[in-house]
Amino acid sequence: MKRILGAVALLLVLAGCAGTPAPAEQAQAPAAAFPVTVQHALGSTTIPQQPTRVFTLGPSDADVVLALGVTPVGIHSRYGFERGVGPWAEDKLGTATPTVTTGRVLPLETIAAAKPDLIINVASGGDKDEYDTLSRIAPTVALPVGAQPYAPKWQDATRLIAQALGKPAEGDKLVTDTETYLNGVAAANPTFHGKTATYLDVMAGEVYVGGNQATVVTTLKELGFTDTPYVAALPPTDTQTPLSAELLPQIDSDILVIYGFGANQTDTLASNAGLANLGAVKADHAYFMPDLAL
Repeated sequence: MKRILGAVALLLVLAGCAGTPAPAEQAQAPAAAFPVTVQHALGSTTIPQQPTRVFTLGPSDADVVLALGVTPVGIHSRYGFERGVGPWAEDKLGTATPTVTTGRVLPLETIAAAKPDLIINVASGGDKDEYDTLSRIAPTVALPVGAQPYAPKWQDATRLIAQALGKPAEGDKLVTDTETYLNGVAAANPTFHGKTATYLDVMAGEVYVGGNQATVVTTLKELGFTDTPYVAALPPTDTQTPLSAELLPQIDSDILVIYGFGANQTDTLASNAGLANLGAVKADHAYFMPDLAL
C-alpha cells in the first residue's frame, strides 16, 4: 500500500520565502540559463527554456515551487485540498486559480489539457511507467537520485526543483535558511536531544508508523530526536508501515506526533484501540496535528 508521509516537513521552506507568488505564465529567470538538464532517479530531463506553465504532482512539490516564487498552473493534491495546497500556503497562491486535481490516480487528460511545459513529480514513488507517460506530455522531473519512494530528503527535493526552474541559487538559500531555522529550534530545545519520537498516520481502525527515512521522521531527527528501536530496524524502503494494536507498544516513545486526517484527538483515540494506553499519550506527550503543517 502506498500512502504519503512526505508533505509534512517540506512546509518549513515556506517560512523563509518572502514576497508574493509569480503569475502562472511569466519568465522566472534570464533565458540564458536554459536549456537546463537535471539528473533524477529515472535518468535525466532537459528543460529547453524557462518553464512558465508548471504542473506539480508530488504531495509537497507545490510548496517548494511556491516558495521559489512560481505559481503552478496545475496542482495534484493527494490530500484533496480545495486550492491544491494546505492553508499554510494559500497566501502564496494569492488570487491564482490553478487547475486542481485529486485522488490516487493521476488524471493524465487533465494534466495534458493544462498544457504544462514542465511537470514536477519529485516527491513521488519513482514509477518508471508513470514517468514515461508524463514525459510524453511535457519534460518531467522525478524522484531525486538515491531517494526512497515518496520520501526524498527535503534538501534534495528543494534543490532539484530549483534547478529545474532555473533558480539554483534561490534553492540553495531556501535550504540554508531552513537548516538554520531547524538548528535554531534544536539549540533552543536541548532536551530534544536523544529523546525518542515517533510519527503516526491514524485513521479509523488503521495506524501507520513513519519509517526511518520518511521526510517528517528525518526532519524530527534534525531537531535532535531519535528513532525507537522498532522504527530504526525497519527497512529504509518502508516509509510507512501498518501497525496492529499488538505492535503499538513497540513504537511508544518520549514523544508521539500523530496526524488524524481531520479527526480530533478524542475521536482519534476512540476509534483506534491501544493508542490511549501508550505511555506518551497517558503522559500528555502526544501531539495531535490539526493539519499537515509540522
